[in-house]
Amino acid sequence: WSICWVPDHLRGMTNFGIDTFLSPWTMLGAFTELTSEMSFGVAVTDAIRLHPASLAQNAVSLDHQSGGRFILGIGAGEKMNLAAYGFDSKYAVSRLKECIEVMKLLWGQTEPVSHQGRFYNLRRAVLEPKPLTQPNPPLWIAGNGPRTRKLTAQHADGWLPHAALPELYREDLKDIHQLMKRFDRDPANFTAGYWGRVFMHDDPERIAQYLGNHRAQLVLQPQVLVALGYWKDEYAQIYLEQGLHPDRISLLTYDSDDVVKLDFSKLFPIVEDIPETAVKSTTLVGSPEDIRKTVQAYVSAGAQSFCFEITNGVSKRNAPFTYFDVSRILAQNIFPSLEC
Repeated sequence: WSICWVPDHLRGMTNFGIDTFLSPWTMLGAFTELTSEMSFGVAVTDAIRLHPASLAQNAVSLDHQSGGRFILGIGAGEKMNLAAYGFDSKYAVSRLKECIEVMKLLWGQTEPVSHQGRFYNLRRAVLEPKPLTQPNPPLWIAGNGPRTRKLTAQHADGWLPHAALPELYREDLKDIHQLMKRFDRDPANFTAGYWGRVFMHDDPERIAQYLGNHRAQLVLQPQVLVALGYWKDEYAQIYLEQGLHPDRISLLTYDSDDVVKLDFSKLFPIVEDIPETAVKSTTLVGSPEDIRKTVQAYVSAGAQSFCFEITNGVSKRNAPFTYFDVSRILAQNIFPSLEC
């Protein structure tokens, strides 16, 4: 592996994950001492919980500590990390844009920075030392929407989207590259990444169980159903009866507290309509060969770097597909076999 990514979460989606997280800033500082070859990144932080000056300082600190091997992954944010703690998620993408602009001022300007903005005001602010990596630590933006793609094209050194089909990934990446040219930026100096969950196994029952859970999660991603061609107009009323607007569902608009209020029996017609082939196409699940084919599809669509959340357990009872087994199979067997 060439990059070690660490999440920046306070909690998870309780129905689908865990709520135990350590600070990425502390963990990455320790990790940089363990190797001089691997890069390290946060996947991903947001522009809401920390002021841009604090984010910029954290990034510079890890940039220096790692010898230029730190990547700052950032996105608009997720309700799970915001609402329960009193953070306001309104205008999240606009806030992200201004946060990046402020960080770049602090990283690049030798004179004290004064800035009067919509969200942030600085008066003769300073940040020293300047980044070891010039002009700034690599900045990767997470996001699939048109506004975040435009922001990625304008400011980012890399892209780290989630849950995009290979076909959609290709189209969105093409859009970013075209936008980069409008901003007089060279796509050759840009890294196309992909974030995805992996569950590797050869037991059909274990795979079916995982796909069942993932199928339920797809109900909360109606935009994916539209992209797959499985959207039906009658679904809109089902969502509205659950208090969900299908055009506005995102990780910024719902969290675990919202999920537990849903009556999934009312959403079951949608779940039942999603064919297994569609479910499989939106996640990395199955045998090593199944996963190799899916990863190859993303590589063929333009992906150059992968951030995988391996969901296999670490216990030996999961052998021969423990977390460590899967990590080894990916690194030693799957990636070397890909056609770039």
